[in-house]
Amino acid sequence: MNSITPFPFSSRQKLGFHYFPDTLHYTEKDLQQWLPLLMDLGVGWLVLRTEINRAIPEYFIGGLLKAGIQPIVQFPISLQSPPDLKSISPLIEAYASWGATFHQFFDRPNIHQSWPANQWAQQDLVERFLDRYLPLAGLCIQADAYPLFPPLEPGGSFWDTTFLRAALQAIERRKLNMLLERLILSVYGWTFQRPLNWGEGGPERWPEARPYFTPPHSQDQRGFCTFDWYSAISEAVLQKKSPMILLQAGLPAAPETLQADSAKLPKIDENYVEILNLLSASSMPQTAAGSTGLILPEEIISVNFWLLSAEQDTNFSPFAWFEETQPARKAAFHLCAAKNIQTKRPLVHGILDEDSLRKAIRPLQHYLYLGENGEVNLASLLQKHSTFILQHLPTIGFSLDEARLANRITMAVTAEKVPADLLETLQKQGCQIDWLE
Repeated sequence: MNSITPFPFSSRQKLGFHYFPDTLHYTEKDLQQWLPLLMDLGVGWLVLRTEINRAIPEYFIGGLLKAGIQPIVQFPISLQSPPDLKSISPLIEAYASWGATFHQFFDRPNIHQSWPANQWAQQDLVERFLDRYLPLAGLCIQADAYPLFPPLEPGGSFWDTTFLRAALQAIERRKLNMLLERLILSVYGWTFQRPLNWGEGGPERWPEARPYFTPPHSQDQRGFCTFDWYSAISEAVLQKKSPMILLQAGLPAAPETLQADSAKLPKIDENYVEILNLLSASSMPQTAAGSTGLILPEEIISVNFWLLSAEQDTNFSPFAWFEETQPARKAAFHLCAAKNIQTKRPLVHGILDEDSLRKAIRPLQHYLYLGENGEVNLASLLQKHSTFILQHLPTIGFSLDEARLANRITMAVTAEKVPADLLETLQKQGCQIDWLE
């Protein structure tokens, strides 16, 4: 079994959210209001919608990155009206230079609603899609960013697994090796009102499932475990398991197709909590799998829930996990309890000065990292480094995830004890790193 492509963000927290469903909440006040909560929740990813003619402000992107949160930028590009490459290239380059390097173009190219009516029925749909997608992906690669292969609708008007296989084969046939090295698959984590373990194991476990036909005693990819089917296709075509990002994890279907009252169905929160448990288990391999027996595969680098928040009295507000940073649904209360977060958080009023914002992004000044092994003799370590501790008064701990909240990190371990990619990530996030001999 081949492993996934080496990936510099594999150590990041996998928990993520879709931010507001609009582009109206990128002010300094929004950043100051939501960033402390995101940090307390341990969020590692945030899906952001951009406009085609105006960038998300650099301070908003920078604030997220300094807090260890990686943006996933969704461009409002459709197959109905593909953009001019010259007009969008500066936007791609700007985001990439700021550190927002994950870019999604297009959405569900395997359904007829995504295409102009006179183009859907023409031959070579996959090739025609790639003719639109590949130039944008090329711009990403030139900017040292990661182009996401757009999420497909499980099933769909054009069967999604067939579409994905044909697309990957075409990319490989065109010998676009640089793209294949950086390609990330985005996957909708919809349940279709089925158990979370529906389709688990992919085509190897359910070999009788075929495009457009699933026998009554079999299961297919139309469920939360779509990722197992896509991973099998990636491995069969590319001889490797491509990294994957889950979007809208745990929703029954596309949010625009759901009624507002269905957003509060208890089963949705039950699924959210189970997926949160899977995330917790994936970060601690010794932890048993959840009640479904599911285990998130290694190639999933991010799991994003719909929706962090939304304006009240809008179509999407029933799906919001938080309202004004306060939990608004059972899964949000569960997550806050798991993270020991007070559910009554003070609201932010006014604009914080630069020093206050810096402290919100990095609340710790200095962190002394003693290693990951919790079984060490703490007393002997404290005695060994007592002179340094008394002189500098650092926060002391065993977690690099906690250490990222500090402006300065002193490593009381040898260099081989810290993964090189994780060290590079800490430095890119602005942490000053030094070592104790």
